[in-house]
Parts: sequence; structure tokens; C-alpha cells
Amino acid sequence: MSDVTTGPSALLWPAPQFVPPPRDAPSALMLARVDVPVMLDADTSRWLPALVTDARLHFDEAALVEAMPPARRATFVAGRLAMRAALRHTLSPLDAHVPILRTERGAPVLPPMVAGSVSHKHDAALASMLPRSAVPAGTSLHVGVDLEHRPTERDLARPSIARRILTPHELDALSLLDHDPLAQRERVILSFAIKEAIYKAIDPSVQRYVRFTEVALRFTDESTVAVSLLLPELANGEISVRAQYVLDDRWIMATAVASTEYGSQ
Repeated sequence: MSDVTTGPSALLWPAPQFVPPPRDAPSALMLARVDVPVMLDADTSRWLPALVTDARLHFDEAALVEAMPPARRATFVAGRLAMRAALRHTLSPLDAHVPILRTERGAPVLPPMVAGSVSHKHDAALASMLPRSAVPAGTSLHVGVDLEHRPTERDLARPSIARRILTPHELDALSLLDHDPLAQRERVILSFAIKEAIYKAIDPSVQRYVRFTEVALRFTDESTVAVSLLLPELANGEISVRAQYVLDDRWIMATAVASTEYGSQ
């Protein structure tokens, strides 16, 4: 075995963690998360070739990494490792080995049999994958995912983004949590994550930047949220969006599924 394959920096990359999807998400939805190694060498030449040799990363994906600013490389790799793991659990090994490149808008280019999305943080990435067979024939399908850190007491000293991302009705609902500042902060970050997932799911249809206040949320229970799309071009309700979320000790993970019947656009 070559030195590049056994280099310590390559071995630091952990195996993907498969995350149980939110309770009301489609049963076929796959979520995979990959942490960025804490001690990862900043020199990608010490570990990037090994990931290609081990078939954990495609050669064309590695070329994308090398063209990126150094600060973005590790989290991009984490995202592609997470997507590859989700693909392998969704498709045949042959279909799952195609390179996952990028569209002009930065979305992953995936095999036509699946819809997928990825979210990057500086220390981890989360991928979602759903077979297109999960929706009836004649329906297009897109998904979105977002990953955010759960807030801690230390975060309360930072300015809130609530008024930048919430609608007036959402701000009114948030005021019900005035007695619990940490729960209130978490609701804001959760709303941000869900809206980010929704934007990714509807982007292939709208193809434009969507303002935070163009999507309204109403929390209904501990894992689902009612979604209202306020975009003028979607006033006829031709796109149906479902959004869910799941929390663990560290992370907020939000998912969204957008479906459209052919001929309704």
C-alpha cells in the first residue's frame, strides 16, 4: 500500500454517520453526516489523493477541491463524502460512483434517479437523498437540507437575526418564548435552517434568490412545520413543499421536499 494511502491525515476522515430522518419525512429519505477532522492537515496534497485512491472521492470532485480557496476545501470534501455515502445506500454501486459536480448555482449534479442536497458547516456537512420513485409518476421532485449548530448560553450574547429572517406573524409567535431566551434563540436558528432547506428545494423551479420573508412557517409539533410560500410567481400553489426537522445534542437538521406536477408550471 502506498504512503499516500496510509498517510495519517487521510485516515483522520471519519466514516459517515447515518442520521434517522425526521418523523414525518418520506420514509425513503436518507441523511448522512460527515465531520471535518479536528486535526486535519491544511495541505490537501497530504490526504486528498488518498480519498480518490480509496474511491471515497471521485477524481473530478478532487479537481473541484483543488480549484477552491483553501478555507472551503475541507467542508466541501465532507459534503461530497456525505453525499457519496447517501448515494451508495440509495442506488447501485455503479450508479453511485459518478462524480457529483456542481451547477452554475452551486447545487450538486446527481444521477437522474435521485434528488439530493447538501449543507456545509465549517466542522461538518449533511447530505440528504431521496429516490425520485418516492413520488407518483408525472411529478417532479427536489429536496433541500440545512445543518446548523444548536445555540448555547454563550450565543445569547450575540445579536439575534430574528428580524432579518422572520415574518411579522413569525415574530409574534416567537414572543411566546420570551420567558426562555435560549429556546427563543433556538427557534430563530431552527426557522433559519428550515427556510434554507426550503430555498434549496424550490430553487430548481424559481431560479432566483428568495428572501427569508417570502416563506412563512408555522410550527405544529416537535418535528414538522406548516409552510406557506409567499413568492408571487408561486401564487397558484403549483409547488407543494413539506418541511421537517430533527435535533440531536449538537445539531439542528432541517429537510424539505418540493414536488410539482408536470404541466402545472
